[in-house]
Amino acid sequence: MNCKTFISTKFIVGFLVISSVLGACTENFEERNTSPTGLETLSPEDVKSLFPNALYRGWNQGSYQTGQNLTADTYAQFFAGTQPAFASHRYVINQSWMRSFWTGTYVSTLPSLFTIVNETNGGDLPTLNAIARIWWVFIMNRITDYFGPIPYSEIGSDGLEIAYDSQKDIYYDFFKELEEATTDLKNNLDIVSYQEKDLIYQGDNEKWLKFGNTLRLRLALRISKVEPEKAKAEAEAALAGGVMEDYTDDAFMAPTSANFNGLNRITGWNEFRMSANMESLLIGYNDPRLSIYFEPAKADGAWRGARSGMIPAEQTLGYNTYDYTSNVSPIFHPQNQSTNPMTVMYSAEAYFLRSEGALNGWNMGGSAEEFYNKGIEMSLRTWGIMDDAVISDYINGTSLPIAPAPENGWDTPPLTNIPVKFSTDPEKQREQIGTQKWLALFPNGMEAWAEMRRSGYPKMYPLIHSDNDDIEADEMIRRIVFLDLERTSNGNAVDAAVSLLGPGGDKVSTRLWWDVAP
Repeated sequence: MNCKTFISTKFIVGFLVISSVLGACTENFEERNTSPTGLETLSPEDVKSLFPNALYRGWNQGSYQTGQNLTADTYAQFFAGTQPAFASHRYVINQSWMRSFWTGTYVSTLPSLFTIVNETNGGDLPTLNAIARIWWVFIMNRITDYFGPIPYSEIGSDGLEIAYDSQKDIYYDFFKELEEATTDLKNNLDIVSYQEKDLIYQGDNEKWLKFGNTLRLRLALRISKVEPEKAKAEAEAALAGGVMEDYTDDAFMAPTSANFNGLNRITGWNEFRMSANMESLLIGYNDPRLSIYFEPAKADGAWRGARSGMIPAEQTLGYNTYDYTSNVSPIFHPQNQSTNPMTVMYSAEAYFLRSEGALNGWNMGGSAEEFYNKGIEMSLRTWGIMDDAVISDYINGTSLPIAPAPENGWDTPPLTNIPVKFSTDPEKQREQIGTQKWLALFPNGMEAWAEMRRSGYPKMYPLIHSDNDDIEADEMIRRIVFLDLERTSNGNAVDAAVSLLGPGGDKVSTRLWWDVAP
């Protein structure tokens, strides 16, 4: 993409005109004597001090409650909506919620992050630069996978209109950034990075290298159905660079009293409960993670999920109410919001990605079954399940998903008919990989929703009701529509971006560039 110098930029967001330090890329920066903040060039310690904000704001992206939990987490059907006042789980787009997510990225996160990138470009702080670029891809991947085209390559330009880029161009730049950043990091592993300012790995450069390569592997699988040859090349390069291999490589962000765990913060507000999908799979598989993810219903001690898409009259009826459905387990309750680490990425995911890659005929260093089993093992170990016999019994389990509790008023069949034990049927294998990866991604609904759209797995229950005219209850929502706030302030660019979406237009039913599976 065309590079822009990190200069003070007028970037209109709604009715706000924000002087920002946003930039469009991370190479070939013009040499400058002052920082984009208008201050003298920052010291290394000043640069490092910006990293916690870039990490936490990038993970939170505005508001965990509205930007992730009541949207992606429920779209992925980790949870079902149980708050009668909200309709997002019936595919209604709340523009004010999405505005918070948008500005959380472009206004709250990127200025800190790109000040770091600019101040460390081409100097003697290569590890700071490389890690910041990896985190940039992580953040921007999540927002493009919500909307599709987004402002990207021209966010450093002067002017009142900022053009949107196609998702294909954005993804190609992601791969370039990750290739360059991981190469720089690998060549400078012994150079100190962020130390205690690193809320994820506490300055462990080798773990960041594995994180960057695993992110590259994730994105390779994301485009595997639309550009299989490019995907294969990126996946094999990521694996050669070294990906996450053990639960000790897991990426968690340490919370503080100020930067709390967003999921813990909201679990007492009675806005969501365990989904019927989770009930069918976790109980049917005798999954040892059941009591780690969720707790029994307060009213009668039963493990009970709810169907997605209920209207208020149904949400307040009998067994669909808060007390008769399972909330998340105590580790996710508000009293632990300053101690329970925030999920960023699991090593288990790397194994499921390699398993699917092996099915695609890529060189992943082993067989699909081997990596599938290892992915399950790593997920169980991540959650403290260390008994080898328990792990083996689960991996070789032949029990099937159950029909969720009939007393909730819906005639709900088992979600699917596949066991955990790896099948000999290639298509069933793909469903098993997708289903177990979905279980292992919990509670990361952003990634789970993206992968459900890409792969079609796991299967999902239709909504009871859809309140969005552009999509039926038995269909999965494919994207978030563009913001009214952006149409007001950046209207010509948004109009041009609609054409990048193809014939579907700016609707929740329109598939993103990589979303091409039947």
